[in-house]
Amino acid sequence: MIAMQYKISLPDNYDMNVIRQRVADNGHRTDGFQDLIFKAYLISEKRDSSKSCNEYSPLYIWQNNDGMNKFIFDGYYDNILSSFGWQKINIGIPITCCLGKDFNLSKFALEIEHEITPMKQMKAINFSLEKDDCTSKVLIYNPDKWKYVEYYFYKDRPIKKTIGKIYSILHLSQ
Repeated sequence: MIAMQYKISLPDNYDMNVIRQRVADNGHRTDGFQDLIFKAYLISEKRDSSKSCNEYSPLYIWQNNDGMNKFIFDGYYDNILSSFGWQKINIGIPITCCLGKDFNLSKFALEIEHEITPMKQMKAINFSLEKDDCTSKVLIYNPDKWKYVEYYFYKDRPIKKTIGKIYSILHLSQ
């Protein structure tokens, strides 16, 4: 499996309804895409908090690189380039991908980022939230940056946790 995500930061005054409409019009195009386990169309919006920002951050989990390569190089990613310009695509390795039976009902995602600190012996990476009411969860690591990210998916907006960022899910392609 391969994880892929690009995080597009948008101005504070950006009308996020433009993204909502974009996903409403086009989100179905990745339904059933080759080798795609899922694509979560994630957005966050500028709120009163200084920590939040307007962001469009689709998260992909691919079964293998064939579908990912097709998406990037066969014209599909060109829609991002023409709308938002050159974006860095973050690549990671899913160490755990637990999709529950209610995953497709998820409306929110909690993202928790971590550093992997130097150690003499490698230790397993685990989820930080032990008992949680999520529909699904994914743990992705990147040894190039020595970071890992936890994603928890929910039907209802989770209580704001200071340890992570909450995204709204506009569409889930599977």
